[in-house]
Amino acid sequence: MPCAASLPTVCAACRKAGALVVEQSIVKGTLSWAESFGCACGHGFEAKNAGLPTPAARQALMVAHGKFRVFVDALPKGGKAFGVLAKVLDASEAEVASALARLPAVVWEGTKPEAEFMDAALGKSGATVRIELVGPKPSAPRPSAKRPKKR
Repeated sequence: MPCAASLPTVCAACRKAGALVVEQSIVKGTLSWAESFGCACGHGFEAKNAGLPTPAARQALMVAHGKFRVFVDALPKGGKAFGVLAKVLDASEAEVASALARLPAVVWEGTKPEAEFMDAALGKSGATVRIELVGPKPSAPRPSAKRPKKR
């Protein structure tokens, strides 16, 4: 399920305040992001790519939807999970093996789609994975409670 957030920005053409909309999702097994901007002056753009969005976009997504932590609780024999994690984290298998020397171990902290991507990748390797919401997701605004009138 995609998640979206907006970042305040300024139109490059007319210098008016606007919002950059960033979205992150898993598309056909690939972690993807997209961003778009449109201004009343007619200036706008769209961009899409696989992988992680900019740090500012990731932060905006975590503020809007919460921060998620991925834990590996157990690993199958054979070390296949080390190779999967090394590829996903762009790290060496030795670094991954060192990080997973004591279980449970935190292997990722980020957005919900990132956590779901990690869960799916590690699950295929036979690892036992869990995801926890660690940063508070903002609560929806509540209507103000009306006080009963005093008589």
